[in-house]
Amino acid sequence: MRRTPRYPRALPATVALALVATGSQAAPSLPAPLSGLAAPMEASVQLPGTGVQMIEADGQQFFLAGNGRYVLTGPAWDLWHGERLASVAEASALAGRIDLTRLPLDGAELGAFRIGAGRGADAASSPTPEAPVWVFVDPLCPHCRDLLQTLNAEGIEANVVLLPIGGKASVQAARQIHCAADRAVAWSALLQATSADLPAPAPDCDTQPLVRALITAQLLGVEQVPLLIAPDGRLHQGVPEPLQAWLAGE
Repeated sequence: MRRTPRYPRALPATVALALVATGSQAAPSLPAPLSGLAAPMEASVQLPGTGVQMIEADGQQFFLAGNGRYVLTGPAWDLWHGERLASVAEASALAGRIDLTRLPLDGAELGAFRIGAGRGADAASSPTPEAPVWVFVDPLCPHCRDLLQTLNAEGIEANVVLLPIGGKASVQAARQIHCAADRAVAWSALLQATSADLPAPAPDCDTQPLVRALITAQLLGVEQVPLLIAPDGRLHQGVPEPLQAWLAGE
């Protein structure tokens, strides 16, 4: 029995073309709008959260589906920014940020801790609805914990959102922290990785903010934590080095 080869999830256009041409000495005849696929790929960008790759070849733009089977042509728009994707460079710039005025985040809805500048550890008690920095963290992630300790020590204002993407243990830790009756104790448990010492969540604890956080992360195309969103909408997955320079947009 002939085995079907397995390929990477996202295939460059030139590879996809090669698969089509397997067993033939000549490249297949392509419709005029796809003629650029026969040219070397000049630039590409993965569009976050879509599995779609935007490609430039021979001065043309294409959109390649995640399995490498379908190629889409024509204009495309980033509705979060209200901008047309006219080039890979522009798509890359837009992919690296979100417009917080068009896609506002609500700390109370996401169960965020508000820290810095004497705000305390409760987003709902903050006098302003927005925080300068958004930070999404898994409660058991050591790099996240190091980042939170730095933010806390330097008094940097932030909304900290629990994002339990590390499996069952992370979900349990997030529930215990989120459902703790005392937010200051919960914040300390997050910083010190002592969530296991917290009481079991009450049966009537509302865990929908954790669900909304996971949905938000999926929309943003989050692949790793920590995820930071700067006041100007710039996204960063992982810990920025140096942190202060990134916060300042340098």
